[in-house]
Amino acid sequence: MTHTPDRSAEVIARWMGIPAQLRRALRGVPEKQLSKRAGGEGMTLRETVHHLVEANLVASNIIIAALAKSGSTYDWTWVNPGGSWMRRLGYNRAPIGPAIATLSALCRHIAAILSVRPGRLRCTVRLFDAPGSPKYTKTVGQILLDEVSHAREHLQAFRDRPRRGRMLQSRRTSA
Repeated sequence: MTHTPDRSAEVIARWMGIPAQLRRALRGVPEKQLSKRAGGEGMTLRETVHHLVEANLVASNIIIAALAKSGSTYDWTWVNPGGSWMRRLGYNRAPIGPAIATLSALCRHIAAILSVRPGRLRCTVRLFDAPGSPKYTKTVGQILLDEVSHAREHLQAFRDRPRRGRMLQSRRTSA
C-alpha cells in the first residue's frame, strides 16, 4: 500500500476516529448494560472497550518500535487477551471513561509523532505473536488500518446488542 501525504492523512484520521466511534456506540447505553455479553466473542461491552484500548496501546508500542528503527523486531507473544487475561486485569469492572480518554490522548500523541516527518507510515516492524512462530512484516500504516478494522469488528457487537425498545416493539408486533 502506497502512503502519499493525502493517503497518510486519511489513514491517521481513520485511526484517530476510533475513540469517537466508541463514544457514539456507547451513547445511551446504561451502566448496567455494559456488563452484558454481546457479540460472537462473548465479551461484555465494558470488556470490549478495554480490549480495544489495550489493542491500541500495544499497537502504539509496536509503532514506536518501527519509528525508532524501521525493520526492528517486536515480540508480542506475551499478549493473550482472552477471558482470564481480562479478569486478571479487571476489565470486567473497570470504568470505561478513563480508558476512552486514554485512547483519545494516545491517538493524538501518536498522530503528532507521525506528523513530524513525512513517510513515517512506510516504516516497518517485524512481528511475531506466538513462541516459535514465523516473523512477518507490517508497515505503520498497515498497523493503523488493522486497528481501524479491529475496532469496526468489535463495534458491531455494540450495534448488534439487543435494545430494550426493539425487543418490546417486536413483542408487540408478534402478539
